[in-house]
Amino acid sequence: IEAASYPSDEAASLDSLEYRQKHASPYFQCAVLDDTIIGFVCSTRCDKFEEESMSSHAASGRLLAVHSVVVREDFRKKSVATHMLQKYLEKIKQENMDGTIQSVVLLAKQHLLGFYVNCGFSVNRPSPIVHGKELWYELERTLVRTHPVEGKESWFCKTEKFIRPFPEVKPHLEAHKLWVMDLRRQGYCVTSGYRVDSDGRPGGGGLMFLAAGSYNDALSLVLKDPLVANDCVDWELNGWIGQVGDMQVR
Repeated sequence: IEAASYPSDEAASLDSLEYRQKHASPYFQCAVLDDTIIGFVCSTRCDKFEEESMSSHAASGRLLAVHSVVVREDFRKKSVATHMLQKYLEKIKQENMDGTIQSVVLLAKQHLLGFYVNCGFSVNRPSPIVHGKELWYELERTLVRTHPVEGKESWFCKTEKFIRPFPEVKPHLEAHKLWVMDLRRQGYCVTSGYRVDSDGRPGGGGLMFLAAGSYNDALSLVLKDPLVANDCVDWELNGWIGQVGDMQVR
């Protein structure tokens, strides 16, 4: 399947596939129909996405580098690849409870960029990695942690209300959104939004949940919030302990 999916100077060798299956087996998953493999996705972990990461595996690497997304020729153009990759990413996300994998990265040629974008990836740049004769692009999909790390973190909740006119707050609100998105890209378990009334109108104030190792860790993070740092809100930080059920971020 691999050899039929890439030119000879780009396809992984049998030794490379066996290495990935042996050393990175949780990230080597196959699509099976009637006991027959019809496709597979395989990846290894690394800390930097570079030439060396194509042939090695760092078990605790913060990036998951996808090397192959391939389908048997007679099953192509039947949405098998899309379904297979989406299921693969869902499984990786579910198993990434500790948040040690921050992003999934891969290389793709121009004609496949739309496929990967539709699967949730963003195009970062033309890749400096040389692999075969053609130009490749570097793509990335950020993984979001869903729970605090068990035994090491707990939930904290920040509530707030604006204390300055909205036109003054607005630029800092946009900066707050970018700040939260950046925290999520860094691997923090955090979500932010605002409360509304029975008619869906805002005005109830902001609400942010985050996972941290201690109150002081959470406080240190909250003090960097652009809304807090620029005195836009009256705010309060509390720990949150679930009594019935639990919550998760998505």
